[in-house]
Amino acid sequence: MALLDIGEVSVKFGGNMALTEVTLAVEPHAVTGLIGPNGAGKTTLFNVICGLQAPLRGTVSMNGINIAGYAPHERSQRGMARTFQRLELFGSLSARENLQVGAEIPRRFADPQSPADRVESAMCLVGMEAFADMRADRLTTGQARLVELARALVTRPKLLLLDEPASGLDADETAAFAQILKGLAGAGMAILLVEHDIPLVMKTCNKIYVLDFGRIIAAGTPEEIRQNPLVIEAYLGSPAEVAS
Repeated sequence: MALLDIGEVSVKFGGNMALTEVTLAVEPHAVTGLIGPNGAGKTTLFNVICGLQAPLRGTVSMNGINIAGYAPHERSQRGMARTFQRLELFGSLSARENLQVGAEIPRRFADPQSPADRVESAMCLVGMEAFADMRADRLTTGQARLVELARALVTRPKLLLLDEPASGLDADETAAFAQILKGLAGAGMAILLVEHDIPLVMKTCNKIYVLDFGRIIAAGTPEEIRQNPLVIEAYLGSPAEVAS
């Protein structure tokens, strides 16, 4: 059973349809990819899922419950967490303190771990111990991305939404990030990944949806997406370019 179900979601800005009847599902124990050209509507869909954007029509369900009327903080308390395309750290705080902000948010259910313990667990999980006490505004992009991920993880999400988390990472950082995502999915988390690094998507995702001009034009395994003529024409280019 899918943890997140999006059913025929449409969003309109003025006279323009940003999303048209978008349907997708995000399963536990898996990384689900959402790819497409700039302006395709990926971030708009994330905003609908998080409650920052009301849809014109359609449904958003989590664990079989329609959460369309839930505020963003209520969705977070139900087990949803998100990172943003633009880095959103508190620059004057240390990396550790950024995690503590997330860990101290009131929770809907009891947790055997204290906020401090959850901070330590998240830091170890993403490998940020070496720069935990550095000010966030002095971190490299790769380090800052790990802090954002860890800050989301301290809330103990069931559903993790990642908006271009590999932006600005070098090859080694991207490879390490992929292993973290696989580990999270292996532990049972449901992950929805928006990313332009296509090799990362192909190596990490179990299923991929392709969004173009606000519509889902394809869905399938990485191999099916890699060979899909519509996707090649709209976004990927040749199969050789995808594999590089």
